[in-house]
Amino acid sequence: MGTVIAFVPATGGLGSSTLAAAVAVRAASAARSSVLVDLDPWGGPKDVLLGLEQEPGWRWPELSEVAGVVDGQGLADELPMACGVPVLTSQGPAVASAGSTWHVDGFDAWVDTVPDVVAGLADAHEVTVLDLPRDDRVLSSVAVLVDAVVVLVGSHVPQLAAAAAMVPEVRRLIGNLREPVVRSWDDAPLLPIEPWVVLRGNRVEHELESLVMDQLDVPLVATIGDDRRVLAEVSEGLPPGARGRGAVVRAADELLLRLMAQAVAA
Repeated sequence: MGTVIAFVPATGGLGSSTLAAAVAVRAASAARSSVLVDLDPWGGPKDVLLGLEQEPGWRWPELSEVAGVVDGQGLADELPMACGVPVLTSQGPAVASAGSTWHVDGFDAWVDTVPDVVAGLADAHEVTVLDLPRDDRVLSSVAVLVDAVVVLVGSHVPQLAAAAAMVPEVRRLIGNLREPVVRSWDDAPLLPIEPWVVLRGNRVEHELESLVMDQLDVPLVATIGDDRRVLAEVSEGLPPGARGRGAVVRAADELLLRLMAQAVAA
């Protein structure tokens, strides 16, 4: 079983999907097999972010009949690729007009399939990156599978207030769901994990970093300022992190180093 890292924004518009994509791309560039899974039904089409909107391959609608843990490598072979990363998203050229299992009427059924899909992909890859929404139901569905949860926090007062409410809830939810569980591929009960915070803002002062760590009682793993390189990459049809430079890439690399160090320590 590889390592699984999940990304969830404390508020909208922070670039959580961008950072998640960059982590998957940077892992692949470091010769780690990685896969990116879009679990955010309300976050907009990730195919455009990754330059895959015209690429053939399976999306979530093709998995509507999943029952039991999937063959992760077999599924990855059917997915569109971005910089060597298989990507599972919601929409593509073959299904854009065919409806989606993410429709509100099918949401519960879709959430039920998520753990089996993620577990299969994680079994076949060294790094599995999950792009989550701000929805407890989705986080709950993968709680026993994840090794790290990254919360993106904005630097403005309303964004910090939202994080002050959300981070403790993420900690509580993950702790409650993991503590009594023994995973089938492991022989010890899961330990609670602490959320990691990435702070996003145009200019982040050191005093603000210290305040966030003190108030949220979490490790601040990285800060991200404006990164025009990402905008340039996306406008050229490249996934975030493809060129290996910029603030988003630095944050992605820091997260990967921490994730690998945690895996070794475990």
